[in-house]
Amino acid sequence: MWFSKENPENLKLKRLEEELERLKRDFLQIQQEWDATQDRVSKVLRRMARTEQAEDVASRPGPEVPLTTVPPSTDRMSRIRQQLAARGKAGE
Repeated sequence: MWFSKENPENLKLKRLEEELERLKRDFLQIQQEWDATQDRVSKVLRRMARTEQAEDVASRPGPEVPLTTVPPSTDRMSRIRQQLAARGKAGE
């Protein structure tokens, strides 16, 4: 009878390769789960920040005026007309 015996070193190497592949798959799965968890946490934090911001705005007294808006002066149009008249373009 003839029995084929593989080299014990080859068996060890094969087992190590299989274990490495399994570890790679496990690590990839953990990485994907972490990314999903991070996305969910970020989403909840953004939602909480928007809620707090809305509560702050609602608790402020007075009219709602954006900080970047400057109300126009009442005599702006008259000043523009005066400047155009000074240049001689009012009649055109």
